[in-house]
Amino acid sequence: MCLKRKFSMELQRTISSTKGFQCIRKYEKFESLSTKYFNSSPNLSNKKKRGLKQCYLYFLIDPRISRNLPVSAKGLNELEIWQQFLNSIFYVGKAKSTRPYSHLYNAMKKYNKQVTIAEESDDKGGLLNPIVTDIQMIKYGKVDHIVDIWRNGFGVVNLHVFHNILPYEAYTREAAVIDAISLPNLTNQKRGVYYGPSRKWTAKGRKSLGIALLYRAMKIFLSEGEIQLYPFDLA
Repeated sequence: MCLKRKFSMELQRTISSTKGFQCIRKYEKFESLSTKYFNSSPNLSNKKKRGLKQCYLYFLIDPRISRNLPVSAKGLNELEIWQQFLNSIFYVGKAKSTRPYSHLYNAMKKYNKQVTIAEESDDKGGLLNPIVTDIQMIKYGKVDHIVDIWRNGFGVVNLHVFHNILPYEAYTREAAVIDAISLPNLTNQKRGVYYGPSRKWTAKGRKSLGIALLYRAMKIFLSEGEIQLYPFDLA
């Protein structure tokens, strides 16, 4: 399976060498600065204005690329683990409640429709739509990407991280992660919006925040394990 991605320059540096990977520790300060602001800023003392701490981030992960990384990581070095995790992410979102599952339900409707059409075509002696056996660098929408995963016999991995944060903080984290990975590598349609001190940071500082968050998300993924969601899990 061949997948070539070119991330932001800052993120690309972390997968180019062990020294670059170790620099991730230096980026943690950006997360600390951002978190401190959202937890203590007097400008956010009005709960009606800031919202409640009900948000989190979620990553949609392609298991054809992650290849059960929490288990297979034992046979890989740290750079291989890091790169494989980054390559497997195809969507990043901010949410509360069950928002991520709306994408899956929309995908299930499209998937079921395709299955019905394929079965009717088969009954009539027609050709079934081919199943792609390799990941191609095509800019799918997230729903189409989910359907493609299911059509290849896999389930979608829906990783939730950074629970119980404010909406403004969730938006900021989402924006930083998208900028770090680089929008062309995701099915997201637009970049995010920054709030708090990160609004005045340089592009490098914002991406450094995104890298620190991605690293923490990877640690959570490796700890929790990979759980795939299939259409029958949503019925």
